[in-house]
Amino acid sequence: MLDERIFREHYETILHMIRNLGIDNTDDFLRQELSNASREVAALREKILETKSNLDKKTNMDELRHIQYDLEDAQALLKNLLHKLRTADERYLCLKEYLRRNPIEFLYSHFLT
Repeated sequence: MLDERIFREHYETILHMIRNLGIDNTDDFLRQELSNASREVAALREKILETKSNLDKKTNMDELRHIQYDLEDAQALLKNLLHKLRTADERYLCLKEYLRRNPIEFLYSHFLT
């Protein structure tokens, strides 16, 4: 079950999305958001690992500092992307919780129209 604090945090956004997009399109949008965020995190993690391996191969101090700055920037970006991924995950879980709590709306949108 979803933490109530997280549910309340995203409830208005999810409700707004459902009203504007409908349940199916909101589900599709949130799944795509989660998928995109996951891919971004995975790609950046690979880049960080590659940068770290390049760090071991350099002997020139200027090159080392440049790679270290790139690594610091990438790690800061990773932190932001992980936050984005967590938010996307929470929003998707919030949609699922909303539908669990409001089964009539889900049934109406799928079977009664």
